[in-house]
Amino acid sequence: MPDGRPSGDFEINSLNGQFSPDETHIGLVAASLDLEQTRAIVELYNECGDWTTTNEEWLEQRKAGRLTVEGSRRAYNAIKPRLQEAGGGLPPLSHLPAILDACRKERDQHQVLFCYLVAEDAVVRYVLHEYLQQLQRKSVSNLDFSNDQLIEFLDEFRHTDGSPLDFSESTKDRWGTNFRSALRSIGVIQSKQGADGDVPNIGDVPLETAAYWSWQQLDDEWLKNPLGWRYLFQPEPFWSPQTDRLANSTRWSMHESHGRLWYEPVDDFYAEFDTTA
Repeated sequence: MPDGRPSGDFEINSLNGQFSPDETHIGLVAASLDLEQTRAIVELYNECGDWTTTNEEWLEQRKAGRLTVEGSRRAYNAIKPRLQEAGGGLPPLSHLPAILDACRKERDQHQVLFCYLVAEDAVVRYVLHEYLQQLQRKSVSNLDFSNDQLIEFLDEFRHTDGSPLDFSESTKDRWGTNFRSALRSIGVIQSKQGADGDVPNIGDVPLETAAYWSWQQLDDEWLKNPLGWRYLFQPEPFWSPQTDRLANSTRWSMHESHGRLWYEPVDDFYAEFDTTA
């Protein structure tokens, strides 16, 4: 990578057999990429300062509003673990509202929240890796996002102890529907009823968020394997144009040494969205 451009040195591998039973759950069935509820939980957490108080206030507010407490609890229990993944390079919750406000489109907001979903949900990440392995060989439009294919992936899943997922057939069916809904929200699937894929357009905010997430994992070598961009279904030919977009951002700096070009985020990267978005 002498010119700083991605070289595709890293391949996506299957995650089958990599997770213990304690690491898998059906959170995607309980709540998909719900912008309204996710934002409400984030803002409540920022107000309360801890998850115990946030949980109590969330349920109390739902009771006061005469909303279904059980449904609110399920959504909260699905969304909360995703937000707790913010320490892994994703936006801290204190900055997430400003980052969502900086997004130009609802699709861009969904793309940011999709990163949280992938980071926390082992089953989503496993299925996503199965698709990304295929994406290394063919285009997004040739990927099969039908329920039959999704359920086949779920049936093939094995934990570290060799056990399968403890999902009922109806749960698998709903999981597949919700996974496809998430892909529709981020622009991979275009039609409401279809299962055909396409490379999604990525807004500046999710583009930079996914780049920072990748940088946190590989530091200066992140462009060799921009996993955040890959998770947003950006194939390798798209990586170079995306780096050009980073060059136009005040939140990234470009460096060159011995003929090698690379990009680094500025200090307090996410805080910059409060002042420059």
